[in-house]
Amino acid sequence: MKSNNRVRGFYKIETFKATQSEAGLREIPGSRVCRAEFENLITDLGLDQLGTKSPHSCTSNCYVGSGSTTPTVNDTDMSAYKAIHNTLQSSARSAQASTDPWYLSLQKVYRFDQGDAAGNLSEVGVGWANTSSGNLFSRALIQDADGNPSSITVLSDEYLDVTYELRIYPELDDVTGVVTIGGVDYDYIARPCRVSTAASSAWDFDRSGNSGVYAYAYAGDIGDVTGLPTGTSVSGSTADGGYSAGSFQASGQYSWGLNQANFGGVRSIAANTGWARWQVQFAAVSDGSAIPKDSETVLTITLSHSWARG
Repeated sequence: MKSNNRVRGFYKIETFKATQSEAGLREIPGSRVCRAEFENLITDLGLDQLGTKSPHSCTSNCYVGSGSTTPTVNDTDMSAYKAIHNTLQSSARSAQASTDPWYLSLQKVYRFDQGDAAGNLSEVGVGWANTSSGNLFSRALIQDADGNPSSITVLSDEYLDVTYELRIYPELDDVTGVVTIGGVDYDYIARPCRVSTAASSAWDFDRSGNSGVYAYAYAGDIGDVTGLPTGTSVSGSTADGGYSAGSFQASGQYSWGLNQANFGGVRSIAANTGWARWQVQFAAVSDGSAIPKDSETVLTITLSHSWARG
């Protein structure tokens, strides 16, 4: 069974002037200028890294350059690398939990010190190592207000702030199919749950994409995307199903032992795949019954989740 997520990234580039004193850096009022805001291209290399690294680890470094080559999903390096920075001015998580489209956001601000990125810049990227070669999570050409490739000039007395925001969106459409459990075919319906709950109570954003975090078995039906399954619930154990390079999908195994979830039949489960929480409902193809579970059986369910641009 598979659930799906979409990932998107956004850049914001600002310059400003400041003075240094014993109290620290003091920004000169009125000097900050937003030079560009635009969406990025996440590379295949970047999507692959999400199978083994957290989104935070994938975006630990920021790169700027002067190249003008159109970004492609196969990029592994900047076109004309100029400078790199890995000290964060700030890092924050947030959730768009009040309305659709729901998403979780990781926002980082990388500050290039005065003069470090001076000159003409036309490309920007982020990655997971202190070198842009072979570590490129995302790359974009700097764009003007109309979305056309452009360049900016950073003066020798200016600081450069690059904000990168990575968003993860759950796929809201139901995923349906048939799965065989204990020799019996079951129709299943999989969908996200608790997407309107902010912060990390509904999402786990700091784990690798292939880690099963927790799971609950339920006696009742699943809810809508803002809710949970109903009825009696019992927690189970989890195991990492591993990641295959280039697949852009990972799996977790969720199990309930001999003395767990013996409440007459498991109708639904809710599981954390490492990025988001999902719920799955089961009904036997033959008669619509739940999955039987007693003290003589162990129930193990594998749930995969995939990710793609979008």
